[in-house]
Formats: sequence, C-alpha cells, structure tokens
Amino acid sequence: MTIEGGGARRAATGAGAWRDLASVVAVTVFAFLLAGMFELSEGIGGWLTPFERYQLDELPAAIIVLVAGLGWFSWRRSRHAAREMGLRLEAQQALNEQQAHYRELFHEDLSGNVLATKDGVIALANPELARILGFADPQDAVGRCIGEFYSDPDLWARHRDALARGESIASSGLRLRRGDAAEVSAIARLSSRRRPGGIVEMHGFFADVTALELVRAALAKALDENRQLAQRGIDMLEAERKHIARELHDEMGQWLNALKIDAVSIRDRADMPAEVKTTAQAIVELTNHVYDVARELMRRLRPVALDELGVVSAVQYSVDQWQRRHADIACRFQSDDLPEQLGEAVNITLYRMVQECLTNVAKHAGASQVDIRLEHDPQGAEVTVQVADNGGGFDSREPKGGLGLVGLRERIEALGGRFWVEGGPGHGTKVCARVPVSDVGV
Repeated sequence: MTIEGGGARRAATGAGAWRDLASVVAVTVFAFLLAGMFELSEGIGGWLTPFERYQLDELPAAIIVLVAGLGWFSWRRSRHAAREMGLRLEAQQALNEQQAHYRELFHEDLSGNVLATKDGVIALANPELARILGFADPQDAVGRCIGEFYSDPDLWARHRDALARGESIASSGLRLRRGDAAEVSAIARLSSRRRPGGIVEMHGFFADVTALELVRAALAKALDENRQLAQRGIDMLEAERKHIARELHDEMGQWLNALKIDAVSIRDRADMPAEVKTTAQAIVELTNHVYDVARELMRRLRPVALDELGVVSAVQYSVDQWQRRHADIACRFQSDDLPEQLGEAVNITLYRMVQECLTNVAKHAGASQVDIRLEHDPQGAEVTVQVADNGGGFDSREPKGGLGLVGLRERIEALGGRFWVEGGPGHGTKVCARVPVSDVGV
C-alpha cells in the first residue's frame, strides 16, 4: 500500500463525511417544510400559539428529526473512523514491510549499494560497498565523493555530467582505487532521479569482479600457452613429415631405382631363360607400383611443390590430384597474386586447410561442385582462403565427432588469424580463414 493510495482514500473519506452532513441538513429542512405544510405540530402546546404565523410550532418535529439525523451522522462517522484507522494500520504495516525489504536488499552483500547527492557525495552505503572501497565500516564512506575512488578522474567527470542529464551509466570494467591505494575492477550501474522536493539523488550498484578478472587473465595466459604448445607440436609434426618425405625420396627412391635398373638389366639379357625374364618384368612393374605409392605418400606428407614453387602451385597440384580421384565433383581453384614468401608456417597452414576441406567434401558433403579461392589483401597484409561446396551442409549447433575443423581453427588462431564456417542444412558449407602475413618470417 503506497502513500499516494492512502492520501486518495483519506480524500475520499472526507468527501463522504461532507456528503453525509449535507444529507442530514437536507432531511431536516425537508422535515421542517413538510411539518409546516401539514401543520403536524398544532396540538403540541398552546404556548406556541402566538408564534403561529412564524410556524415555530413545528420546530419540535424538526428538532426530533435533526437529533435523529445527527445520531445517524455520528454512527456513520464512527464507522468511517474505524475503517480509516484500519486502513492506516494496514498502510503503516505495508510501509514497514517495504522499509524492511528495502533495508534487506540495500544491505545485501551481493553488490555494493550507495545513495549519493547529485555531485556524488555518499549519503548512505552498505557493507559490501565499504569493503569494495577499502573501509571497515559503511559510515567511513559517508561524506566521501564517489569520484575520489575512480582511477580515471576524466571518466568520473563524464559519468557525473551524464547523470546530471538524467542518463544511466553501465560499465563492465570500471577501475576503482580503494582507500588503501589498491585497484579493483567492478561492474557498475549508476542512475539518478529527482525526488518530489526537487532534490536530485544518485543511486549506484557496484559488483567486485577483481577475482574474476584475475581468473580470466590466468585462463587467457593458459590458453595462449596451450596454443603455443599446440603450434610447437604442429611444427614438430610438419618437420617430421618433411624428414620422412625426404627419406622416402632420397633413400627408398634410390633403392627402388637401383632395383628397377637391375631388373631391367636381367630382363634385357639375351641369355636369360624366359621364366627369369618374366620374373624380372614382374619386379619392374612391382617397383613402379611401389614407387607410385611412395610418391603419393611423399605428396601427402610434404608436397615438393610447396617448398619449391610456393603455396599456390602446391594447392593447384593437390586440387588436380584430388580431381582425378573424384571426377564426378567439379573443383575450381582461383588465386590472386600472392607474395612469393608468406612464411613456412603460413604456407603449410593454408595447404593443410585446403587438403582437409577437400577430404571432408569427399567424405561428407555429397556435393557436385567445390570452389577454392586464395586472396591477398595488401592493405591488411592478410591472406584469405575460402573453400565452398554446394553439398548438404550441416547444423553448426550439433556437436561434431571429428577434430579436423578444430585442428584447423587451432592452427590458424595460433598464427593470429581468424577461422569461421558458414552455411546450414541444405545450403552447402563455406570454410573461411584469414591469416596475417606481415610479421611472419620466411
């Protein structure tokens, strides 16, 4: 029950009292006129006979009616008084409950609450605000200006001006300086309102998130260390692949070539039996097959074109080889003039992304066309790669069983780039990445 509601009821009660009193007077006058019209009181007493012409002999009946009306009026007033007393008691009880609820909310330790003047002078503070500001008792904060605790005085000036204009302030990373000179980070919400007397009052709510900021910083540091560790593992894996590819090329290729030469020599000798020549020919064919398998392994481990010709030629060769194995899917590759030296990490990352995307298209997409594009933005010093297909797409909200896209994201974000996937069920899939190249070493 509000104060405004109680005032309205009191006004209504006063108006009812005046209506009741007017009713009594009206009934009395009506009784007097009625008695005068019918001369009902002629026999009451002879001593009123001299005043017959003034109709004063009818006064007793009117007085009786007046007394009865006043009695009824008193009864009505007593009922109204009792009702008004009950309403006042209810209003007082509701007001007490509201004040108790307000005090409970104000002194709740979940946030620091403050009431201040329009200039920010603290008039009332709860224990949590005192703790945030470095005081043992909330009364120690009373009389201090909120602006004294802002680490940035200019920010307080802007907040104060905005509050004076009736605006609200919401800040998610407000830096405050405690009474002991320690800094805290807080989420703050400030507002102002004009009281009925014209006094502007400022309300403030502060939540200490210093511990949360420390945890967030620790998590960010751990994430950065994990990415560095992941990048280190990727670099070691690529180095090992490169080493194995070279070993296959230098050692296994050399021995396979020697074996083939010996088998050809045996096959071409005239004095050899037919069975030996047939066996030698089989060895030549088997050697060629093993060499083709080794060359495919070398290409998958570390494409020679990536080191010798650059990422564009390596991607083009990989696309051509993929197209030969999947002739039913049209694959188009376009590229801008990329810098010759993007850095080994960028080259291998872009190549692996195209390789992984083509593998996913062949296994899951059910597409009939794939478009691959490499673009260079000289102004932003970035390389953008896009692999788009017209397949069935997928729902990004559903969890994925594979880790291919997750590994690509980690690779690209470790280089300071951005990775995202577009599309939805029935709308195909576009995998995009943007990698900075300006600060990447060769």
